[in-house]
Amino acid sequence: MKVLHVAPSLAQSYGGPTQSLAGYTVVSRLAGIDVSIVAPRCAPADLAPFVARAGQTDLHLFRTVGSGAFAISPALVRWVRRHARSFDVVHVHGLFNPISSLSARTALRSGTAVVVRPFGTLSRYTFRHRRTALKRAWFALIERRNLQAASALHFTSATERSEADWHGIDFTGRAYVVPPPAAGAVVRSLEHGEIQDGARVLFLGRINPVKNLESLLDAWLFVRNRLPEAVLEVAGDGDSDYIAALHHRAAINGIADSVVFHGFVSGAPKEKLLASASVLVLPSHHENFGLAALEAVEAGVPVIVSPEVHLADFVRSENVGEVVASNPSLLADAITDVIADDQIRSRTREFGADIVARNFSSEAIGALLSTMYRAAIERSRLIASS
Repeated sequence: MKVLHVAPSLAQSYGGPTQSLAGYTVVSRLAGIDVSIVAPRCAPADLAPFVARAGQTDLHLFRTVGSGAFAISPALVRWVRRHARSFDVVHVHGLFNPISSLSARTALRSGTAVVVRPFGTLSRYTFRHRRTALKRAWFALIERRNLQAASALHFTSATERSEADWHGIDFTGRAYVVPPPAAGAVVRSLEHGEIQDGARVLFLGRINPVKNLESLLDAWLFVRNRLPEAVLEVAGDGDSDYIAALHHRAAINGIADSVVFHGFVSGAPKEKLLASASVLVLPSHHENFGLAALEAVEAGVPVIVSPEVHLADFVRSENVGEVVASNPSLLADAITDVIADDQIRSRTREFGADIVARNFSSEAIGALLSTMYRAAIERSRLIASS
């Protein structure tokens, strides 16, 4: 089976979508699926970590014009038009950007089975925040037809799947939940023992308003009153003006001396942060999976997530942290509670990697991908013959 993945970006700062694509590439290879990837060109500093994680893969990279959600790549779309029929499946990642949307439309016209992964963008939250009028127009003109014609829809959680229903599109027999695979446990460098005032609380991810770092910074004032030596470490990259606003908020709250903004991290620096963290906090307004939380648990770090993080049910059921509304006071209570909870810290440290492997193993995710692709191919054939 030959599968072409269309990605709107391979940049490491793109966060979970880039990391999960690398993971899907690895498990596909293990499942006997031949993978190719088409994407915009990126800096060597971005490409190298992706290849290191995904392994040697058939990559086709193209120049783009513009940036972010408005980047376009006519050459990439032309390549998809010429080559789509040589693949059994075209797996398009993302909505609401010209690269993904136009590639999906092009592949659909070729008659190839197309799988669309929405990245959580079909939720009501997405349509109510930022560029709402533009999103609704784009959806009406392009995305709705792409979704109606797709052979399969790839969701990363059952919650993401259910959040898409409000659009009134019939996903019956076409919706598949395939979470990202586990990445491989990070070796912890700290010894078991009591965490005193020197607790290190970690946020890891894109610096974006959807992550709700404002609540975390407001909660941090309460945490510092209880744990004067605690440190909040914020790792990630984003819009410079927004990051500056977060620095300003920390200064106004009087906590700037205990908040460290690391910028984007990967590889050894990222592993070091995870290895020294007491707890990871992800207080997002909306998160269609929560890969950073999964990586933390795999590294032996308990997590605190908001109910809007779709990994919340996993956190509850496996008792590897807390799920709490991102009200600053409640968030501060959860942080200090988890830091003081020897049982939950010991459980996550000792069994986190095994828990993640049991739920998100390469074998299980590879089997889910294979099932989705085979069903998409069969559906495409039935439609073509009808």
